[in-house]
Amino acid sequence: MNPISDFAIPVAAILVPTAIAVWLARSERKSAERSRYLERRTTAAEPVILTLAQFISLDPVHEPVQAHLRELRGRIAVYRTTLTQEDALSGDWLALQHERGMLLWLTGMQTMDQSGDRSEAFVMGAFSAGRAWANTTMQTLSGWLAGHVGDNVLQRQGAALMKHKEET
Repeated sequence: MNPISDFAIPVAAILVPTAIAVWLARSERKSAERSRYLERRTTAAEPVILTLAQFISLDPVHEPVQAHLRELRGRIAVYRTTLTQEDALSGDWLALQHERGMLLWLTGMQTMDQSGDRSEAFVMGAFSAGRAWANTTMQTLSGWLAGHVGDNVLQRQGAALMKHKEET
């Protein structure tokens, strides 16, 4: 009889499965935490996406643009509160996009007010940049949430928005 093997084998038989069980439990806990976070993030992003979708077909003659912009700003603020530091870029990008959208929709409203023309063709033209902004922002955000659009795209667009902001 070997006293080392008589002792080591039973101890290893107990410790190895215990260590594996602890590692699996920790891994499952981290996975569950990540899953809950992604669910909270998606739940907070949904109203942002739906509000952006409203802008694509918004009738600025009969619907208050300012109210929709305020609603979007609030929804973006709520979305930003759910983000981890790792995902904060998307919230910062959305805040910059919102500023750009406000400018585009304000420009469209001023153009419409100055002309007095309320024809469908004129209104569609005056707000085409705002509608394109809403569509692009919505598609980019939903693509980022799905993992099809990378952080580098948000960084590049955010840098372009910051540069444009500095120039105006």
